[in-house]
Amino acid sequence: MNKQINTAFIKRKGIISKETDSFRLFDGVGDGITDLFIDVFADHWLVSFLEEKPVDLTKCELPRKSLWFKKLDKNDKESAQCEEGDPAIGKIKIKENNVKYLVDLEIGYSQGIFLDQRDNRLEVRNRSSGIRVLNCFSYTCAFSVVAALGGAVSTTSIDLSNSYLQWGKRNFQLNDIDPDHDEHYFCKGDVFEWLRQFRKKDRMFGGIILDPPSFSRAGKRGVFSAEKDYSLLVTEAAYLIERGGWILASCNHRGISSEKFVSALTGGIDNARRKIRTIDRKPMGSDFSGEAYLKSFWIEIE
Repeated sequence: MNKQINTAFIKRKGIISKETDSFRLFDGVGDGITDLFIDVFADHWLVSFLEEKPVDLTKCELPRKSLWFKKLDKNDKESAQCEEGDPAIGKIKIKENNVKYLVDLEIGYSQGIFLDQRDNRLEVRNRSSGIRVLNCFSYTCAFSVVAALGGAVSTTSIDLSNSYLQWGKRNFQLNDIDPDHDEHYFCKGDVFEWLRQFRKKDRMFGGIILDPPSFSRAGKRGVFSAEKDYSLLVTEAAYLIERGGWILASCNHRGISSEKFVSALTGGIDNARRKIRTIDRKPMGSDFSGEAYLKSFWIEIE
């Protein structure tokens, strides 16, 4: 096992820099061990596993500040357990392309950032100058932060959880952006309800990010399902996009093929009576060498 981890580390040396200290070190079957995943957050290791805890990993001699283990269980989001280092360290600051984020090593669902979206965050930053950016299902507002750093005129972040929106505000502050500035909005509630409110008020955006979970609680609609509801989500977003604007549409549902996802996207745009100028898929980062589960498409609207 440790030999395979060393090999994986060598393959990823090109990602590590002064600007980026967080990445996926080991990606399951892509690196030779099914259902073993290691994420590095500023030299702190988080090891996720499905069945047996990989205790031999403690003998790995690669340098690290702490070592955490988390069992993957859809029905029980257990907190990660610290095996090495200070278990009280909890929240830490990481860097990705010179952008700072707050990460919590201990929590069960996600640590506060999805590392598989690194390249898309960089692209959002590059595309946000001078436009209004809407971030739906914003979680801890990582996309909103890079949009603001990229020169967005305004950012709007929507999430059901006020706790995550407050986390997002701390991410803004880490990057010397005032989250209380008049042009940064944090909207608690159901995405569909907010999109329809924006449409009634003729509020338009130059860029919209759609990165929902596969399943999510929703407001009056009950539950959002990517498989059933993504096309409608794209329709509601397309009503709000300015001419020449873009939509980043992502989906991590493993049961939805790329072909089916593209069909949902194009159908959703058609239902809003908008036209697609270009649609391009963004591949996952090179550190995600296993299953290409994340489907990300950049859609430019005429």
